[in-house]
Amino acid sequence: MKKRIGIFLLISFAVALLLFWLFYPSDEEQILARFEELSDIASKSGAASTIADALVLEDFRDLFAPQVSLRTGGTARHSDEYTDRELVQLYGRIRLQSKRLSLRFENIEILSVVETDATTTADVHAEGTDNIRDPHRVESFHAQIDLRKIDGDWKFRQFIYIESLPGK
Repeated sequence: MKKRIGIFLLISFAVALLLFWLFYPSDEEQILARFEELSDIASKSGAASTIADALVLEDFRDLFAPQVSLRTGGTARHSDEYTDRELVQLYGRIRLQSKRLSLRFENIEILSVVETDATTTADVHAEGTDNIRDPHRVESFHAQIDLRKIDGDWKFRQFIYIESLPGK
């Protein structure tokens, strides 16, 4: 009887480990989910309230490493090193000045994942409508985006502009 219970427990444990291994998202799946999360959080519909804008900032901060490097192309005014707090303040000002914001990542390619560092490339599409003058701005470019795994979560740590996308 004790032998059967021991075998049953061993088989149950092996099945539980197998299920955990099969359903736990891989690093690649977690990285892709982070891009989707950043798109969702950074985008704003015209109906968003000031309270909604304030609440989204903490979620925005959680997506970034403590130090973030932005290397932009033609508009170098935001090209710099930022702490996650400074980046949230910059994004908060942009969000408050905008009626609508849209951020999309397409053609995401994971180039390498090594323990706690990942390098990706993606086509970045950013659109916005200003609250004051109401111009519609669109930027589309190809970028290298590096992430670092901190406390089990992948966080964005560097965005490097590579080239403008043609026809966009």
